[in-house]
Amino acid sequence: MLALIIGVLFSTRNSQAVPLDLIFFQFPPVSIAIWLLLSLATGAILSAFVYGFITFKLKRRNVQLQRQLAKLDQSESRLKVMQ
Repeated sequence: MLALIIGVLFSTRNSQAVPLDLIFFQFPPVSIAIWLLLSLATGAILSAFVYGFITFKLKRRNVQLQRQLAKLDQSESRLKVMQ
């Protein structure tokens, strides 16, 4: 509820229309609040994607290390039995 109130206040105070020029393409004038919210959403989505990729890599590495540890533990057990 608080976020909704803040969002409404933010959009009413930043209602000037501004075009966005990306060198090769120019977007039509839209409210500053919309541009800021779109950039926030884009950043959040990209961050989630990058974080998800990094997490996936780390989990995969963790599984590899767990397997390696299990093999070492098994080898250690065999050595103790042989002695």
